[in-house]
Amino acid sequence: MSDAGKVIVAVDGPAGTGKSSVCRQVASDLSIRYIDSGAIYRGITWYFLDKWGAAPLDVSSVIEGLGGIAMDQHPGPMGDVLTVVNGKNVSSLIREEHIAEKIGFFSDIKEVRLFVNSLLRKWASEGSIIMDGRDIGTVVFPDAEIKVYLDASVEIRTERRVKEYLQMGKNVDEIIIKNQIIQRDLSDMNREFGGLKMSGDALYIDTSYMQFNEVVLKMESLIKDYQMNMIK
Repeated sequence: MSDAGKVIVAVDGPAGTGKSSVCRQVASDLSIRYIDSGAIYRGITWYFLDKWGAAPLDVSSVIEGLGGIAMDQHPGPMGDVLTVVNGKNVSSLIREEHIAEKIGFFSDIKEVRLFVNSLLRKWASEGSIIMDGRDIGTVVFPDAEIKVYLDASVEIRTERRVKEYLQMGKNVDEIIIKNQIIQRDLSDMNREFGGLKMSGDALYIDTSYMQFNEVVLKMESLIKDYQMNMIK
């Protein structure tokens, strides 16, 4: 690290553990950049689906088309992150259901992951960042100064997800949601490229019975301690 206090915080863990919410809050509190890596993959998915329409998905065409994508992320007005593809703000478009249905196809392509990883590393070279995903501390930033693995039981993650849907006015079957989470875990852990793994030097934090602010404060303490030690 060339700049005193500059830090890369890599946060991994399964879906539903609060990674994104925690990282956004930590970034806001400590004035460091938050990168939503999942939104980058969603942006790539949106780009090709918008470009191809109903045409069948084709790996070779995806690889050839990566050079036509320029992506960036900016802090949003409400503490969120705006994702921009070729100058277009696609932050809301990438949250649509058809994107979620197809993102796995694109994120499983090795060349896509290499493209995204290169982009993430470029942003990290510009200053302190905090980023969450499933292979941030193992593949993207294996030398990150701080690595955290957030976890929670399937039951707790199911409760959280059902609550999120209820807040959106949607009634869902808890058993279906639980099975979806279990299948997502299995899929994420068994992906050929960028599978979900805990780095051997990551701090494990079980958020099952922790309040949101407790997790945030624990993460911030790690970062502040590191920065203070670097400045001494």
